[in-house]
Amino acid sequence: CSTKREALNTSASVALYHDLNNMARVRSSLLVGVLLVLALRWVAQAFVPYPHDAPRLARTGAQAAVAAAVAAAPLGATAADEYLNYNFAGEFTPYMIIGYFGTTTAMTAIAFLSYLILTKLKII
Repeated sequence: CSTKREALNTSASVALYHDLNNMARVRSSLLVGVLLVLALRWVAQAFVPYPHDAPRLARTGAQAAVAAAVAAAPLGATAADEYLNYNFAGEFTPYMIIGYFGTTTAMTAIAFLSYLILTKLKII
């Protein structure tokens, strides 16, 4: 009799476990859905709708011709073709060496002085 009762308790506990697991899964997906909706509503505030009552600017023939001429102008052909000295191509320059040692020395001094002050004030 006790083995039947244990078998019933075991099967009931397994069924209860599966029911609780399914409920947790449903609640979890419901929570994710609610958070997704809230996030989308929050992000939607960043987009401003188009003002439908804004006045439209009418273009005259001269304005359209000037706009077309400006858009068709070969601006790229008039750019200066200069050689730029690019320091970060892998070679060491005096500027980079002085900058490296200067920066590391200054940061080490700042760290040491900060430690010295904090220990003298018994903060650390």
